[in-house]
Amino acid sequence: MVTETMIIIALRQKNWEAAAEMAHEFAGKNPESEIAKIVPAIESAEKSIKAAWLLSIFSEIKWREMNEVKI
Repeated sequence: MVTETMIIIALRQKNWEAAAEMAHEFAGKNPESEIAKIVPAIESAEKSIKAAWLLSIFSEIKWREMNEVKI
């Protein structure tokens, strides 16, 4: 079972191949998720500096959101 957290970690590590594989699986089960919408960018990150840069920003934002302390 692939989780959004696993994908975000792979993106933060710039492990584009693993992130793409997990994103495909996750998107198949959650077609309306944010991850499903960024699958094309993940697939092109290895060859596109812009896609890689945007995914790095996206993953940092998501990481911070997931780790926010809710009071």
